[in-house]
Parts: sequence; C-alpha cells; structure tokens
Amino acid sequence: MKYKYLSLGINSIKHYKMKPTHLLTGLFLYLTMFVCTINSRAQTHKIAIVSVADTTFIHQHVGLTIFTNFTDTLPINFSIVNHLEKRLQAYLNPGYSVKVVQLPDSVLRAKNGFFNQARTKKIKQWIKNSKDLYDFVIVIDNMELAENYRPMRNNTSGVFSRISYFSYYSTISFFGYHTSSLKPLDYYHQGGEFTSHIENFKLPEDKRSFTPEMMTVIYDGFKRYLDKRVEYFLAKSYLLPQDKIDAIKADNGNAK
Repeated sequence: MKYKYLSLGINSIKHYKMKPTHLLTGLFLYLTMFVCTINSRAQTHKIAIVSVADTTFIHQHVGLTIFTNFTDTLPINFSIVNHLEKRLQAYLNPGYSVKVVQLPDSVLRAKNGFFNQARTKKIKQWIKNSKDLYDFVIVIDNMELAENYRPMRNNTSGVFSRISYFSYYSTISFFGYHTSSLKPLDYYHQGGEFTSHIENFKLPEDKRSFTPEMMTVIYDGFKRYLDKRVEYFLAKSYLLPQDKIDAIKADNGNAK
C-alpha cells in the first residue's frame, strides 16, 4: 500500500512539474498518505501472553469399581505452555503485535484459595498497570471444571479413560482481557472439544503400562488437541475469524 501512495505522489509531481502550486499539492498528497500508512501500522493492537498454568500431565482411569480407579502422573517430552504460546503467536502475529511476557515473582508466588483469589487479583492489577503497553492480555491458566467433568482432576492435563474409552483433556484455558477496562473476552471455556476421543488406540491389559511407542502416539495427538483448543479460543473470543484461522493454517502448513 505504501508503494501505491509513493507512485501516486511521484506521478503527481511529474504531471505538474511546470506548475509550482500543483507541485506542492502533489507533495502534500503523497506525504499525507504516507503518514496515514505509518499511523495505521503504529495503531496495530498489542497483545501480551502470560502464563500461570499448572501443567501436571496425568492418566486418570475410572474402572468398574472404586478399587480399579487410579491416577498416574505421566512424563511428558515437551512444554505444554511453550507449545500454546507458539501456537498463539503463529495465529496472532500476522494481525497483531504479540509478545510473551514473564509475570513478576510477586504475582507468580500468590496462590488462589477457596475463599481468597489472591493471584487472580494480582494478575488483574498487573493487567491494569499494563494498559499503556498492551491493548489485550491473554492469560494461560487452569479453569474450574463444570459438574459433568468432575471425574477429571482440577489443574491437570492428560488422558482420561473409563473402562475402554480413552480421550484427551486439559483444564488449561485462555483468559483474555482488554487492558483499558479489564473487560474479559467472553466465551465458553469448556466448549469446542474439551475432551477429544483417541481413535484406534487400544489400552494395555492393565490400563496403565504404556510402551514408548504408545507414549509417542499420545504426545503427538495431545499436541493436535491443544491446537484445536487454541483455535476455539481465538474464534470464539473474536480475536480472529474462523476463515482467517483456516487461511493461516493453510499458509503455515497447519501452523507447524
């Protein structure tokens, strides 16, 4: 667009080179359009991404009786938070100025209790104090689960099985805010695919002894599951329309 304005300004100068008044008019037109272009770029919305999420990765199994229920912590070979940050950046960077920001220790050390939302209050105060730096802040955090998802444990991610059923899930979600007003970017956090059935995967006989090959399948599928959660947030919070998300995925090879 800038080059279009430059061409227009130069053509005006060439056409009116024998007329000083018109020469000044052409220069003024070019400079005005150039400044508008610069201002438009300067007005790009700025987004900060911060994280306070618990990334404990587990396998939770619900058997036929309480005696066959178990919860195992599983090793994970990648950072869930880093994966989510990179996906958000991949989608948002074309239209926004995006930065991953480390929250102060005073905020990270605060804990939410049953009657005390100390950390949430500190995060919101930090967001309010950042209104001159960012237009939006996206907080990666754990959400409270609805009643129908209570078998899953709060502040966890991983795989859930019931008898022979096997699925991915994560309590990690995205909380977006306007820094100027602290108004949240509302959407239904547990919508989309909060749980995602794992197709063509046979659980081991004891339901818990996964081979390295099985774990690789679980890791790869869980990343794809997280990607869908990112897309759901961006579309439902109206930060990006679905057709734009699809176009970026196509351009970036599914954002990988």
